[in-house]
Amino acid sequence: MRKTLLCVLLSALLLTPSPAHGQSYCGVHKYDGTHRNELRGYLIAGDNIVTDAFYGLSVTYKRYLGNRWHVKGDMQMQFGKRLYSIDVEGGYRLPWGWSDFYLTGQLLYNRYQPWNTNETIANMSVRWEMPYFYLRAGATLIHFHLLHFGYTEPVTLTLGGGVSIRPRWNSWNIGAFIRNYDDFYYEGYNINWGFNFHANLLSDLQLYGELNIRPAGSMSQLASKYEESLKVGLKYMW
Repeated sequence: MRKTLLCVLLSALLLTPSPAHGQSYCGVHKYDGTHRNELRGYLIAGDNIVTDAFYGLSVTYKRYLGNRWHVKGDMQMQFGKRLYSIDVEGGYRLPWGWSDFYLTGQLLYNRYQPWNTNETIANMSVRWEMPYFYLRAGATLIHFHLLHFGYTEPVTLTLGGGVSIRPRWNSWNIGAFIRNYDDFYYEGYNINWGFNFHANLLSDLQLYGELNIRPAGSMSQLASKYEESLKVGLKYMW
């Protein structure tokens, strides 16, 4: 899997056009004044100790409501796990000097089909984004429902951060992250880590990817591996 990621990174760099193409960011980013709509899709493949190999796809639509507000919706299907997910999000951007603060609220629903389990998640968080790094903090409420039994976990912290080797507005970038969440789950205190990249193919088309390592055990990078996954996708803006 790591060899596959390296090949993708090298391909992306070879295909990268000049830095004059459009303003793009790896992760949350502000409205560039031109592209109000954003459509993203990626393929995911990985392996974990419960289902062994799995694969799936995800689609996201994002709409900028002017220079500060945005709304977003996501859908995911993972066929190895038989996991189906949808979510909606709204956010506000507050610029401050060379940085931006993003205040976001998200509602997420997961269906784990093999176990007839439903998971509903509410999250509110603040993300501070600088040219070379970001930090995110917030709170998450998770409710599970299995047959006639339901359980709500205590409110947990959302924590994350990342760095990149180039400023976020460059036409290509490589970064690293550590966090307790992903696109469709929040993990309480289990820490994920990994690497990501993006490369502009055209002024309105971007290639991106991510390698995510998800260990088992709470707050311990020495615990046995639970899951690793690779995402590769495209983002189209208009």
